[in-house]
Amino acid sequence: MLIFFNERSCDSDCTQDEARQAMLDFVKVCQRIWQIHRGTTLVSEVRLEDLEIAPGYYLQKWRNEPQSRDAWRFMRQVLQRKAPLSGVLPKPPDDQESEYRHEGKPALGLAAAHIMNSPAVSLPSAPCWEASWLKVDYELLDEDGYVQDTADIRHASAHAHVEEHEEWIRETAAASAITGADLWDQRNDLFPYLQFVPGVEENLRDLPGVAVPSVREELLRLNAAAEAWRPGESEPVWAVKVVPESDTRINLGLCHFTDLDGTRELFSLHTRYRPRPGRIHFRLITEEGKIRIGYIGRKRLEDGVPRRAR
Repeated sequence: MLIFFNERSCDSDCTQDEARQAMLDFVKVCQRIWQIHRGTTLVSEVRLEDLEIAPGYYLQKWRNEPQSRDAWRFMRQVLQRKAPLSGVLPKPPDDQESEYRHEGKPALGLAAAHIMNSPAVSLPSAPCWEASWLKVDYELLDEDGYVQDTADIRHASAHAHVEEHEEWIRETAAASAITGADLWDQRNDLFPYLQFVPGVEENLRDLPGVAVPSVREELLRLNAAAEAWRPGESEPVWAVKVVPESDTRINLGLCHFTDLDGTRELFSLHTRYRPRPGRIHFRLITEEGKIRIGYIGRKRLEDGVPRRAR
Protein backbone atom coordinates (compact mmCIF):
# COMPACT_ATOMS: atom_id res chain seq x y z
CA MET A 1 0.00 0.00 0.00
CA LEU A 2 1.19 3.51 -0.80
CA ILE A 3 0.95 6.38 1.67
CA PHE A 4 1.77 9.90 0.49
CA PHE A 5 3.66 12.47 2.49
CA ASN A 6 1.92 15.83 2.73
CA GLU A 7 4.76 18.28 2.11
CA ARG A 8 2.53 21.14 3.21
CA SER A 9 2.89 19.95 6.80
CA CYS A 10 6.52 21.13 6.68
CA ASP A 11 5.35 24.71 6.04
CA SER A 12 5.16 25.90 9.62
CA ASP A 13 6.80 28.21 12.12
CA CYS A 14 7.62 25.35 14.47
CA THR A 15 10.64 25.62 16.69
CA GLN A 16 13.29 22.95 16.30
CA ASP A 17 12.08 21.28 19.50
CA GLU A 18 8.52 21.22 18.19
CA ALA A 19 9.66 19.87 14.82
CA ARG A 20 11.77 17.23 16.55
CA GLN A 21 8.76 15.94 18.47
CA ALA A 22 6.52 16.20 15.40
CA MET A 23 8.91 13.92 13.51
CA LEU A 24 8.91 11.36 16.31
CA ASP A 25 5.10 11.40 16.34
CA PHE A 26 5.04 11.12 12.55
CA VAL A 27 7.26 8.03 12.65
CA LYS A 28 4.91 6.44 15.21
CA VAL A 29 2.03 6.96 12.76
CA CYS A 30 4.03 5.29 9.98
CA GLN A 31 4.94 2.43 12.32
CA ARG A 32 1.30 1.85 13.20
CA ILE A 33 0.26 1.79 9.54
CA TRP A 34 3.13 -0.60 8.77
CA GLN A 35 2.04 -2.90 11.60
CA ILE A 36 -1.36 -3.22 9.92
CA HIS A 37 0.02 -3.49 6.38
CA ARG A 38 3.63 -4.67 6.17
CA GLY A 39 3.78 -3.77 2.48
CA THR A 40 3.45 -0.03 3.15
CA THR A 41 5.56 2.38 1.09
CA LEU A 42 5.92 6.06 1.98
CA VAL A 43 6.08 8.27 -1.13
CA SER A 44 7.33 11.86 -1.06
CA GLU A 45 8.13 14.47 -3.69
CA VAL A 46 11.71 14.84 -2.44
CA ARG A 47 13.93 12.52 -0.41
CA LEU A 48 12.99 12.65 3.26
CA GLU A 49 16.56 13.61 4.13
CA ASP A 50 16.14 16.81 2.10
CA LEU A 51 13.00 18.00 3.90
CA GLU A 52 13.15 21.23 5.88
CA ILE A 53 10.89 20.40 8.83
CA ALA A 54 11.31 23.78 10.56
CA PRO A 55 13.00 26.99 9.44
CA GLY A 56 16.67 26.11 9.07
CA TYR A 57 16.18 22.62 10.54
CA TYR A 58 16.44 19.74 8.07
CA LEU A 59 15.48 16.13 8.52
CA GLN A 60 19.09 15.25 7.70
CA LYS A 61 20.10 16.95 10.95
CA TRP A 62 17.20 15.40 12.90
CA ARG A 63 18.15 11.85 11.87
CA ASN A 64 21.67 12.27 13.33
CA GLU A 65 20.45 13.32 16.77
CA PRO A 66 20.68 10.63 19.50
CA GLN A 67 16.95 10.71 20.35
CA SER A 68 16.05 10.15 16.68
CA ARG A 69 18.19 7.10 15.97
CA ASP A 70 15.57 4.41 16.65
CA ALA A 71 12.92 6.28 14.68
CA TRP A 72 15.26 6.81 11.75
CA ARG A 73 16.35 3.17 11.85
CA PHE A 74 12.73 2.19 11.28
CA MET A 75 12.40 4.66 8.42
CA ARG A 76 15.65 3.51 6.82
CA GLN A 77 15.57 -0.25 7.38
CA VAL A 78 11.88 -1.19 7.61
CA LEU A 79 9.59 1.29 5.89
CA GLN A 80 9.88 1.30 2.12
CA ARG A 81 10.38 4.80 0.71
CA LYS A 82 10.14 6.27 -2.76
CA ALA A 83 10.65 9.70 -4.32
CA PRO A 84 9.58 11.56 -6.39
CA LEU A 85 5.82 11.21 -6.66
CA SER A 86 6.03 10.79 -10.43
CA GLY A 87 7.76 7.46 -9.87
CA VAL A 88 4.50 5.85 -8.73
CA LEU A 89 1.81 7.96 -10.40
CA PRO A 90 0.31 6.92 -13.73
CA LYS A 91 1.39 9.15 -16.60
CA PRO A 92 -1.47 11.53 -17.42
CA PRO A 93 -2.56 12.13 -21.02
CA ASP A 94 -0.60 14.84 -22.81
CA ASP A 95 -3.67 17.06 -23.03
CA GLN A 96 -4.60 16.78 -19.35
CA GLU A 97 -3.92 19.49 -16.79
CA SER A 98 -4.84 19.39 -13.11
CA GLU A 99 -4.29 21.42 -9.98
CA TYR A 100 -4.99 20.50 -6.36
CA ARG A 101 -5.16 22.96 -3.49
CA HIS A 102 -5.66 22.68 0.26
CA GLU A 103 -6.92 25.90 1.83
CA GLY A 104 -5.87 27.73 -1.32
CA LYS A 105 -2.30 26.39 -1.51
CA PRO A 106 -0.92 23.74 -3.90
CA ALA A 107 -0.69 20.29 -2.31
CA LEU A 108 1.25 17.72 -4.34
CA GLY A 109 1.14 14.91 -1.78
CA LEU A 110 -2.58 15.27 -1.23
CA ALA A 111 -3.13 15.32 -4.99
CA ALA A 112 -1.23 12.07 -5.35
CA ALA A 113 -3.22 10.51 -2.51
CA HIS A 114 -6.47 11.36 -4.28
CA ILE A 115 -5.27 10.11 -7.66
CA MET A 116 -4.12 6.79 -6.17
CA ASN A 117 -7.01 6.43 -3.67
CA SER A 118 -4.44 6.18 -0.87
CA PRO A 119 -3.97 7.81 2.53
CA ALA A 120 -1.89 10.92 3.10
CA VAL A 121 0.29 11.36 6.17
CA SER A 122 1.47 14.61 7.76
CA LEU A 123 3.66 15.97 10.46
CA PRO A 124 1.42 17.10 13.35
CA SER A 125 2.72 20.62 12.90
CA ALA A 126 -0.50 22.67 12.74
CA PRO A 127 -4.17 22.38 13.76
CA CYS A 128 -5.28 21.91 10.14
CA TRP A 129 -3.53 18.52 10.08
CA GLU A 130 -5.34 17.26 13.19
CA ALA A 131 -7.99 15.42 11.17
CA SER A 132 -8.56 11.94 9.81
CA TRP A 133 -9.95 13.36 6.55
CA LEU A 134 -8.75 16.37 4.56
CA LYS A 135 -10.59 18.29 1.87
CA VAL A 136 -8.83 19.38 -1.30
CA ASP A 137 -10.17 21.49 -4.12
CA TYR A 138 -9.14 20.43 -7.58
CA GLU A 139 -9.49 21.51 -11.19
CA LEU A 140 -9.11 19.13 -14.10
CA LEU A 141 -8.96 20.01 -17.78
CA ASP A 142 -8.76 17.34 -20.47
CA GLU A 143 -10.44 16.27 -23.69
CA ASP A 144 -13.71 15.71 -21.82
CA GLY A 145 -13.83 19.30 -20.63
CA TYR A 146 -13.29 21.23 -17.41
CA VAL A 147 -14.11 19.85 -13.96
CA GLN A 148 -13.98 21.72 -10.66
CA ASP A 149 -14.73 19.75 -7.51
CA THR A 150 -13.76 18.89 -3.93
CA ALA A 151 -12.35 15.57 -2.72
CA ASP A 152 -12.01 13.98 0.71
CA ILE A 153 -8.62 12.40 1.39
CA ARG A 154 -7.90 9.74 4.02
CA HIS A 155 -5.32 11.24 6.32
CA ALA A 156 -3.30 10.52 9.44
CA SER A 157 -1.06 12.61 11.64
CA ALA A 158 -1.88 10.83 14.91
CA HIS A 159 -2.46 7.31 16.17
CA ALA A 160 -6.23 7.92 16.51
CA HIS A 161 -6.46 8.75 12.80
CA VAL A 162 -4.84 5.44 11.89
CA GLU A 163 -7.31 3.59 14.11
CA GLU A 164 -10.20 5.24 12.28
CA HIS A 165 -8.87 3.93 8.97
CA GLU A 166 -7.64 0.58 10.32
CA GLU A 167 -10.43 -1.53 8.84
CA TRP A 168 -9.92 0.05 5.41
CA ILE A 169 -6.13 -0.43 5.63
CA ARG A 170 -6.58 -4.05 6.69
CA GLU A 171 -9.00 -4.71 3.83
CA THR A 172 -6.55 -3.09 1.42
CA ALA A 173 -3.79 -5.30 2.79
CA ALA A 174 -5.99 -8.36 2.45
CA ALA A 175 -6.80 -7.48 -1.16
CA SER A 176 -3.08 -7.72 -1.92
CA ALA A 177 -3.09 -11.33 -0.69
CA ILE A 178 -3.92 -13.13 -3.90
CA THR A 179 -3.02 -16.70 -2.96
CA GLY A 180 -3.81 -18.94 -0.04
CA ALA A 181 -0.10 -18.90 0.81
CA ASP A 182 -0.29 -15.09 1.06
CA LEU A 183 -3.18 -15.41 3.52
CA TRP A 184 -1.16 -17.78 5.68
CA ASP A 185 2.05 -15.75 5.54
CA GLN A 186 0.22 -12.51 6.39
CA ARG A 187 -2.27 -13.99 8.86
CA ASN A 188 -0.90 -12.18 11.93
CA ASP A 189 -1.22 -8.79 10.23
CA LEU A 190 -4.49 -9.37 8.41
CA PHE A 191 -6.37 -11.28 11.12
CA PRO A 192 -4.94 -10.35 14.54
CA TYR A 193 -8.04 -11.58 16.40
CA LEU A 194 -7.99 -15.02 14.82
CA GLN A 195 -5.85 -18.00 15.75
CA PHE A 196 -4.94 -20.80 13.35
CA VAL A 197 -4.08 -24.39 14.17
CA PRO A 198 -1.01 -25.73 12.30
CA GLY A 199 -3.07 -27.83 9.88
CA VAL A 200 -4.65 -24.71 8.41
CA GLU A 201 -1.34 -23.81 6.76
CA GLU A 202 -1.68 -26.75 4.39
CA ASN A 203 -5.38 -25.94 3.89
CA LEU A 204 -4.53 -22.42 2.75
CA ARG A 205 -1.51 -23.32 0.65
CA ASP A 206 -3.67 -25.86 -1.20
CA LEU A 207 -6.57 -23.42 -1.61
CA PRO A 208 -7.65 -22.98 -5.26
CA GLY A 209 -7.18 -19.46 -6.55
CA VAL A 210 -10.88 -19.12 -7.31
CA ALA A 211 -11.65 -19.51 -3.59
CA VAL A 212 -9.09 -17.02 -2.22
CA PRO A 213 -11.22 -13.83 -2.45
CA SER A 214 -14.17 -15.49 -0.68
CA VAL A 215 -12.01 -17.05 2.06
CA ARG A 216 -10.24 -13.72 2.55
CA GLU A 217 -13.57 -11.93 2.93
CA GLU A 218 -14.98 -14.46 5.40
CA LEU A 219 -11.82 -14.39 7.54
CA LEU A 220 -11.95 -10.58 7.64
CA ARG A 221 -15.55 -10.77 8.83
CA LEU A 222 -14.70 -13.30 11.51
CA ASN A 223 -11.78 -11.13 12.60
CA ALA A 224 -14.07 -8.09 12.87
CA ALA A 225 -16.55 -10.09 14.94
CA ALA A 226 -13.80 -11.25 17.31
CA GLU A 227 -12.44 -7.72 17.64
CA ALA A 228 -15.87 -6.43 18.70
CA TRP A 229 -16.48 -9.36 21.07
CA ARG A 230 -16.99 -8.01 24.58
CA PRO A 231 -16.33 -9.84 27.86
CA GLY A 232 -19.51 -11.39 29.20
CA GLU A 233 -21.03 -12.00 25.78
CA SER A 234 -21.48 -15.70 25.09
CA GLU A 235 -20.32 -15.29 21.52
CA PRO A 236 -19.53 -12.51 19.04
CA VAL A 237 -22.14 -10.68 17.02
CA TRP A 238 -21.73 -12.37 13.67
CA ALA A 239 -21.53 -10.48 10.39
CA VAL A 240 -21.62 -13.82 8.56
CA LYS A 241 -23.91 -16.83 8.73
CA VAL A 242 -22.46 -19.06 11.46
CA VAL A 243 -24.02 -22.43 12.31
CA PRO A 244 -23.02 -25.47 14.39
CA GLU A 245 -22.41 -28.81 12.71
CA SER A 246 -25.03 -31.55 12.81
CA ASP A 247 -24.80 -34.27 15.48
CA THR A 248 -24.44 -36.88 12.74
CA ARG A 249 -21.31 -35.30 11.31
CA ILE A 250 -19.93 -34.57 14.77
CA ASN A 251 -20.35 -38.20 15.79
CA LEU A 252 -18.53 -39.26 12.63
CA GLY A 253 -15.57 -37.15 13.69
CA LEU A 254 -15.75 -34.90 10.64
CA CYS A 255 -15.40 -31.72 12.69
CA HIS A 256 -12.54 -32.67 15.02
CA PHE A 257 -9.12 -31.22 14.22
CA THR A 258 -5.73 -31.13 15.89
CA ASP A 259 -5.54 -28.05 18.12
CA LEU A 260 -2.55 -25.91 19.07
CA ASP A 261 -1.65 -28.23 21.97
CA GLY A 262 -1.76 -31.35 19.81
CA THR A 263 -5.09 -32.64 21.13
CA ARG A 264 -8.14 -33.35 18.96
CA GLU A 265 -10.84 -30.78 19.57
CA LEU A 266 -14.32 -30.16 18.21
CA PHE A 267 -14.58 -27.22 15.79
CA SER A 268 -18.31 -27.40 15.24
CA LEU A 269 -19.08 -23.78 14.33
CA HIS A 270 -18.56 -22.99 10.69
CA THR A 271 -19.27 -20.55 7.93
CA ARG A 272 -19.20 -21.11 4.20
CA TYR A 273 -17.24 -19.66 1.35
CA ARG A 274 -17.50 -19.81 -2.42
CA PRO A 275 -17.35 -21.97 -4.42
CA ARG A 276 -19.59 -24.33 -2.51
CA PRO A 277 -19.21 -26.49 -0.51
CA GLY A 278 -16.30 -24.61 1.06
CA ARG A 279 -16.23 -24.52 4.87
CA ILE A 280 -14.29 -22.65 7.55
CA HIS A 281 -14.55 -24.54 10.86
CA PHE A 282 -13.66 -22.77 14.10
CA ARG A 283 -14.25 -22.65 17.82
CA LEU A 284 -14.46 -19.82 20.33
CA ILE A 285 -11.64 -19.21 22.81
CA THR A 286 -13.76 -17.32 25.30
CA GLU A 287 -11.05 -16.63 27.87
CA GLU A 288 -8.94 -14.87 25.21
CA GLY A 289 -11.72 -13.30 23.17
CA LYS A 290 -10.35 -14.97 20.04
CA ILE A 291 -11.67 -17.24 17.31
CA ARG A 292 -9.53 -20.28 16.53
CA ILE A 293 -9.65 -21.61 12.98
CA GLY A 294 -9.41 -25.41 12.74
CA TYR A 295 -10.03 -26.13 9.07
CA ILE A 296 -10.48 -24.35 5.75
CA GLY A 297 -11.46 -26.42 2.73
CA ARG A 298 -14.11 -28.46 1.01
CA LYS A 299 -16.89 -29.90 3.14
CA ARG A 300 -15.48 -33.11 4.56
CA LEU A 301 -17.34 -36.24 3.40
CA GLU A 302 -16.92 -39.93 4.08
CA ASP A 303 -18.62 -43.02 2.71
CA GLY A 304 -21.75 -43.83 4.62
CA VAL A 305 -22.61 -40.27 5.57
CA PRO A 306 -26.34 -39.74 4.96
CA ARG A 307 -26.95 -37.34 2.06
CA ARG A 308 -29.11 -35.15 4.28
CA ALA A 309 -26.10 -34.61 6.57
CA ARG A 310 -23.75 -33.49 3.81
